[in-house]
Amino acid sequence: MAERVVIKERVEVDPDQPLPDFDLPYAKAYRAVARREEHGDLVGYVCDARVPFRHEEVEPVRGLTSSAMMKFVEWGVAAWAPARRRLPILVYERPPGGRVAKSIADVIDPISEERIVRGFITPAIGILRDLSTRGIPHRAVRPDNLYYADTGHKQVMLGECLTSPPGLNNPSFCETLEQAMAEPSARGRGGIADDLYSLGVCIVYLLIGRNPVHELGSAEIIERKIAQGSYATLTAGARIQMNMMELLRGLLSDDARERWSVREVELWIGGRRLTPKQAKLPAKAARPMLIGGREHENVRSVAEALGRNWLVSGEIVRGQDFDNWLRRSLNDEKVLENVTKVLGNHASIQNAAEAETPRLITRACMALDPGAPIRHKGFAAHVDGVGAALALDFERDEVRQKVADFINGRFVGLWMSLQARTRSDLNELYALFDKLPLILNQTGPGFGIERVLYQLNDHIHCRSPLIEHLYVTRVEELVPALERVAGSKERSGRPMDRHIAAFAVARSPDVDERFVRPLGGSDSSGTDHILAALTLLARVQAMTKSGPAPNLAAWFVDLMKSAVNGFHNLKQRKAMEQSISRAAETGLLMELQNIYGDTKAAQRDQQGYTRAQQEHQHCGAQIQQLSIELQNRDHMATELGEQVAAVTSGVVASLGSTAIIIMFML
Repeated sequence: MAERVVIKERVEVDPDQPLPDFDLPYAKAYRAVARREEHGDLVGYVCDARVPFRHEEVEPVRGLTSSAMMKFVEWGVAAWAPARRRLPILVYERPPGGRVAKSIADVIDPISEERIVRGFITPAIGILRDLSTRGIPHRAVRPDNLYYADTGHKQVMLGECLTSPPGLNNPSFCETLEQAMAEPSARGRGGIADDLYSLGVCIVYLLIGRNPVHELGSAEIIERKIAQGSYATLTAGARIQMNMMELLRGLLSDDARERWSVREVELWIGGRRLTPKQAKLPAKAARPMLIGGREHENVRSVAEALGRNWLVSGEIVRGQDFDNWLRRSLNDEKVLENVTKVLGNHASIQNAAEAETPRLITRACMALDPGAPIRHKGFAAHVDGVGAALALDFERDEVRQKVADFINGRFVGLWMSLQARTRSDLNELYALFDKLPLILNQTGPGFGIERVLYQLNDHIHCRSPLIEHLYVTRVEELVPALERVAGSKERSGRPMDRHIAAFAVARSPDVDERFVRPLGGSDSSGTDHILAALTLLARVQAMTKSGPAPNLAAWFVDLMKSAVNGFHNLKQRKAMEQSISRAAETGLLMELQNIYGDTKAAQRDQQGYTRAQQEHQHCGAQIQQLSIELQNRDHMATELGEQVAAVTSGVVASLGSTAIIIMFML
């Protein structure tokens, strides 16, 4: 039996008691119990490590107590024994009545309109209003995320909304056209208008007891919604009373400006009858445009088809027939103005380089349907959904490449210029996307697609293979996590890789690019690279005050042995080893860095070594000369004898001459 996991001393989650009836697509459910507070039955959702949960919206949701949505209790990151790693766990009060439908394919007993209004629409609108007031869209309103709030099945409540990115788990028929056109992982945050649309879809499901378009695939649903409108598509063949038709027309409007607001639904609940505008379908062109073997009659359909068939769409966009269709068949000055704005005239389109064809297709799709996601090379994403898409499938080469192409295309500014109005938070994203190409296209550690991953996702954990299992989400946790790895048997290689470098520079304002550039030096396998890694982590440790890391310090000491052994002066080497040993025991990486990074000590050692070499060479030359001289001893003795004889004879001659002169003078 596995031990219960304690979440912030408030909740215990039992790994031995799964609750499969409450499982979510990217989170497994387990029984949980509160330690002190009075709560009903609890359910703990153990999240998938690959899927970024909605961290920034946890605290705003915490205070909501309405019975119209599963009540959030607590969350935390904890060691989860079955997975042998740390994972985020979110705990909620468990709905007493269980799930309304276990899957989208389920067929249930239809619920009467009176019960739906009283037991679902009224409470649901209340909680959506509360969420909207806090600036949070639910974005997980779908039939298989509805629960009965009571054992008598009188009230239906919304399920949780935090375990995965907005809209990820919603099937296409539950999403607005703009959201359904995007990759499920790249739908972005959305807003209350998207929740109200999904609410309308759930009402249809409860009324008829099944998925109204169960026989259609995602692409067919989108095509039918474009051609007929969402209301007609989702209610075809259903017997719905007039007053409910009024509500559904308002909620399922494909024009977000005409879709009913929370206030209008509340007025309808109160008995005031409103008249929703009839669905305004895109104007049909005088003749259809043939794309991918199918005919398309309006701009939204053409834009969607161009995006889906991008491999062959280049010829269409460059062709004269496309220009004629825009100018003569479509008869829409606004669309023509948009096309001219983003593509130029037909001559400039035809003269564009072949390499520009994918960008031409993307711009054409934006001009034809500005409200749709940006479509590029088969990847359709809303601006604020790109980060989640990259995080969810980062291990896939094709996804990394698609995101890289999307960023290098620099489409965001152009897309925003086509919008009638944009959310204020997208302005910040535009500034970020404007900087990302420079970051993406640098190849060194701390840059590239890894850096993009962390710049676009403020709260995802570090994906380094060294520490991924420890689920490190804050830079303050980085050095302690590496310390834990350093003290384990799993330690190998070096405590630095592209993910750690990118994570550190993206998460900490105190670690700028000066600290990661040395990691990209030519000596990637030598001590210079290790010293650069030590310098970066020492900076992180010092600025985050994360405490000593003696095991990590010892790891660096092992890696830097060759640098110490490179010292020639044995006394200096011995003193350095002692200093390193004392510094490593403190666990303060900055002290180690000061020792290893002391270039003057290395210079002094090198200068001393150079002098020693010169002296050695000089002494060697002298020794060699003496050796030569010793080898010629006989010759040297003869020369010396001759020199002595000559000197002696000279002296004797001088003495004799002197004596003769003296005698003569006497």
